[in-house]
Amino acid sequence: LSIGFRFILRIAVSDNRGAYHIGNLLFVVWMSDTGALVFGRVMKSTTTRQQQQNQAESNQHNQKGFILECLQSISPGKTMYGLFGAIITGPISAILYPMAFASSNELSEVDNPLAQRAMLGFMLAIAGIIGDLAESSVKRLSTKKDSGKLLPGHGGVVDRFDSLLSSAVVYYYWMSV
Repeated sequence: LSIGFRFILRIAVSDNRGAYHIGNLLFVVWMSDTGALVFGRVMKSTTTRQQQQNQAESNQHNQKGFILECLQSISPGKTMYGLFGAIITGPISAILYPMAFASSNELSEVDNPLAQRAMLGFMLAIAGIIGDLAESSVKRLSTKKDSGKLLPGHGGVVDRFDSLLSSAVVYYYWMSV
């Protein structure tokens, strides 16, 4: 936890555009998490209905893929659709965020080429997924469903920031390059 917060502080004080960078980090990571949740739930419910219809017709066993089995062994609610949702919304969010500041002279030099922004979004999405899975594995090893009781229904405070803390490290080093 402290490593992630340390990198968030480093980003904030890195230059006179620290607020822009923190906003960009928050926007991309949280939109990626939201994309994973929405896409995963929508596609999971659609797929579940189709599988129920197919099983009723054919009564065959549906085997999971290796990646999905690994994800679900750490966090049972994870789906491949959610993974793809995060990977899609991360780059889109990283492309869209700077557009909100396109007219600002102070922030115009922050704007990077489209491909670089998309790559940043992809890397932040992957780092967010890894952070989420790492936190989920800690909860699973400690046999706890939630990391705290402060935010009931959200998995605890740490669960709200797991993706952000791991992505902050990636964002900091991306800024340094």
